[in-house]
Amino acid sequence: MIKVGFAGFLSIVIGEKIMEMIHSMWNEYPFLKQELSAIRQLMLDSVEMEDEDIHQAIVEMLQQGGKMIRPAYLTLFANWSNHGNQQQVRSVAAALELLHVATLLHDDVIDEADMRRGKETLNARYGNRVAIYAGDFVLTSCYQLLSVHLSDLEGITLPTNGMARVVEGELAQMRNRYRYDLGLQEYLKRIEGKTAQLFMVSCYMGAKLGQMDDALRAKKIGQQIGMAFQILDDILDYQVTSQEFGKPVLEDVAQGIYTAPLIYALEKESQKIIPLLEKKQEISEQEKLLLRKLVQDSGGVQKAQQLAMQYTKQALSQIERLHESDMKATLTQLTKQLLERTM
Repeated sequence: MIKVGFAGFLSIVIGEKIMEMIHSMWNEYPFLKQELSAIRQLMLDSVEMEDEDIHQAIVEMLQQGGKMIRPAYLTLFANWSNHGNQQQVRSVAAALELLHVATLLHDDVIDEADMRRGKETLNARYGNRVAIYAGDFVLTSCYQLLSVHLSDLEGITLPTNGMARVVEGELAQMRNRYRYDLGLQEYLKRIEGKTAQLFMVSCYMGAKLGQMDDALRAKKIGQQIGMAFQILDDILDYQVTSQEFGKPVLEDVAQGIYTAPLIYALEKESQKIIPLLEKKQEISEQEKLLLRKLVQDSGGVQKAQQLAMQYTKQALSQIERLHESDMKATLTQLTKQLLERTM
């Protein structure tokens, strides 16, 4: 009979709790579920601090059940050729997910959001000051992890440049609020900065850590996945309820942020839609429902789905061109699962 001391027992209990925190979608990917559990633990360990209020706020955010998609892609590419250092891979994946979490914390303050992932946001519960400090500390924790586990300058500059592009995308979004005259290209440029950047960095850094020959192809795959992912996320605003979505639907419209389904709908129904948009934050729930119907009936959702499918097909085509690996089938299956979910 094997005896387990208290420390060992505690480690087992904590490990099981961490596994429970991992989204159920990973149940069919045992290897990724195990790795993501280890990555989540690293994230929790990295945000230890003396200020108990802010620490608790950060821990609550990390425990809210994000899918951890970016670390999953990094892990797959890093293990493509079995050349990656496991601890280094986990640490970099944890750092990039912390970077993502920091952007969410700051986004919620800027957007004055009350709900995320079906739960109250940190700024709604603790106030903007705590949420901003929490985001700043998480961002600092990201770069501390990178500085400890990466010796090359590129490993630091890539996330830094990626973060700069994310901020540029956010600034463009803020600058162009309530601009219904802007077309699809401006929208695509915005989401490439706001969302696709971290997918690109995750895939590329994973490939570099795993010493893949096709690191640039991995970067392109990340860009295509990120674009499709954001377009599909924007489509959900016009398809699901607030309860299903985990946050208020069409809140972006009230904030003056116009996405692909609406941009396509404006091409056909501008005379009916523009008067609703001009109400800005005064738009009522009834008017939001009318706007949703106009977007659906005009084919805006369908055209946005076709656009997302174009990026999805490009990503899958690039994945097919990668050299063979035990990770290839998983990468293909995961990408299809994520990007064909509403098609």
